[in-house]
Amino acid sequence: MSEARTFELDGVKFTLLEGFKDLYRVLAAQPVGERWDVLAVDEYMTAEVVSMGNVVRVALYAEVDTEKIPEQVPADQDIEVEAEPGKVKLRFLADYTFQGRTTALAIVNRVNKFRGVLSSILSSSR
Repeated sequence: MSEARTFELDGVKFTLLEGFKDLYRVLAAQPVGERWDVLAVDEYMTAEVVSMGNVVRVALYAEVDTEKIPEQVPADQDIEVEAEPGKVKLRFLADYTFQGRTTALAIVNRVNKFRGVLSSILSSSR
């Protein structure tokens, strides 16, 4: 289990994760209706999940340095793909109504889909 670092500032609970292995566990443990922020990072991408009460905003970002721009990126209309010389950027932004474990699972599924698109880009760039 990776270690989650947590601290509180101005009534907002912040949790930092190295990697995504414990993301579901951490999200499912967050209180409904309160303000909190979970940031998960690894060497390829960043995910931030911010609760503003009953609404949770999910932002996913990845940037791949590559000389070879993939000809075809897996279709996912919710993921913005920006290709420029030497670089591919992926972005996702959405709001969810937070209802505890069910929403945590939906967010983790979205992260996994994003990671799938990222994985295909990383594979084709090698």
